[in-house]
Amino acid sequence: MPITADAATTVFCAVWSGDPDRWELLRAHQDSLQAQSVDVQVLCVFDDADRPPDWVRGTRVLASQPLTIYQAWNLATQVARTPFVMNLNLDDRLAADAVAVMQTAMADADLVGGDWAITYSQADTDAVTGQPVRDATGLPFDPAWPPVAGTPTRLGSGTGDRGTLGPATMWRRALHERVGYPWAFADGEPIRIVGDLAWWQVAGAHLGARTVRVPRILGHYHSHPGGQAEFRSADEHGVLTATGISTRNYPLGTVEVQEETP
Repeated sequence: MPITADAATTVFCAVWSGDPDRWELLRAHQDSLQAQSVDVQVLCVFDDADRPPDWVRGTRVLASQPLTIYQAWNLATQVARTPFVMNLNLDDRLAADAVAVMQTAMADADLVGGDWAITYSQADTDAVTGQPVRDATGLPFDPAWPPVAGTPTRLGSGTGDRGTLGPATMWRRALHERVGYPWAFADGEPIRIVGDLAWWQVAGAHLGARTVRVPRILGHYHSHPGGQAEFRSADEHGVLTATGISTRNYPLGTVEVQEETP
C-alpha cells in the first residue's frame, strides 16, 4: 500500500545524526512501511542539522540542534495529523499487517501494544518485512533481560509476561490535547531512557487511557544491548518516581517541517 497522507495512522521515528548506519536502516524502515496492508503516513525526525537523502518519503521534521529520541518523538506527535500515531525504532521492523491489526484493536482502546519476536542481527530483523503477524504463544517466552543472544524468544509485551507494552505502540493522537509526549523530567532535565515508560504511566494513571495488549507477534525487535539506550547506566527509573515529568511540549518553532507533496 502507498505511504499516504490519507492514512489513519502516522508511524514516526527518530533518525539520530550520530548513527553511521542511519541511511541503510531508514531505507529498510521505509520499505517495511511501504509493505503494510493499509495506508500509513510516515514521519521522520532528523536532528543536528542532518539532511535526509531525496529518496526519503513522508513528512520530515528537520532540527538544527541535537535531539534525544524522546524530544524527537514529542515533536512528531505535535506534527502528526492522523487519528492514530505509532512510534517505531529505526532498527525494528513491522509485519505486513501489523498496522492493520493494531488499528482494529484501537476500536476498544486508547493505547495498544503487541508482542515482538526478538532477533539478534539486522538481517533477521528485516526478514519479517512482507510477512503476516502470527500468534505470540507459538514462540516461547524467556524472562531473562537482556536476552542471551541466539535464544528463541519474544518480548512478552503482548501477553503480559513482561511489564513493557513493547518497543512500538499505537495510541490516539487526541491524548496529546492534554499532555505532550514525555521528554523531560519535572526539573527540566532531558529523559534519555524511560520516556516510553513515562508515557504509559501518564496515559494510564493521569489520562485514564484504555490499554489493550494484542497477543500476536507484530514484528521483529532487534536486541543489541551495547547500542540500546535502556541499558545505559543511569538510574532514570528512580528519578522518574522521585521527580515526575514535565508536561510541556518541546518547542515546535525550533524546527522545519517539510510535508511530502502528492
